[in-house]
Amino acid sequence: LWEYTLDTRAWTQVISARGSAPSPHWRHSLIALGDRLVLFGGRGRSALHCFDLQRRRWSDLLTVSGVFPPARAYHVAISCGGGFLVFG
Repeated sequence: LWEYTLDTRAWTQVISARGSAPSPHWRHSLIALGDRLVLFGGRGRSALHCFDLQRRRWSDLLTVSGVFPPARAYHVAISCGGGFLVFG
């Protein structure tokens, strides 16, 4: 995870204070929900990961109710209310 600061025009690598970063993903979506980033999908993946921007830590979102969408890539996602929508 990398962060770009407009004021300084500089990139810095974000080091997680706790938790392990997920393995590399590609063709995934990353959605900003309040003070969290949610990583969804990617080629051959259907997992959810969350990065807390305040605490600077990763966690897996393992408890999901309802039907979980199948693994997907080349999709789009957008935040909506307290969650997000996925298309594709």
